[in-house]
Amino acid sequence: MRPSSLLLLASILPLGACSHAGANSTADSGSLPAKVSDGPQECRPEALEAFTGKPADEATIKKLVADSGARNARVVKPGMAVTMDFRQDRVTVHVDEQNRIERASCG
Repeated sequence: MRPSSLLLLASILPLGACSHAGANSTADSGSLPAKVSDGPQECRPEALEAFTGKPADEATIKKLVADSGARNARVVKPGMAVTMDFRQDRVTVHVDEQNRIERASCG
């Protein structure tokens, strides 16, 4: 192999390590995305305010997703890094240290 080929290969391989299969996958089960259906859906923000202050357990998150019309949810814990992408079929749920819902928003 020529040195330029090795240099190209050495610069591309680390990029593969940066990618992952699931953008919404997280380590703990309370943050798992809740899926409702496969059709195109948009989140309705008017349904989200009723969940403020409730515990962010799996049943509550599933109900929040269903009531909002979203397709899935991501739970954001304090200090957690999240992407700034907007998805009309997702609801983002911000929780406090006690895993209570502080706010929820579409996107």
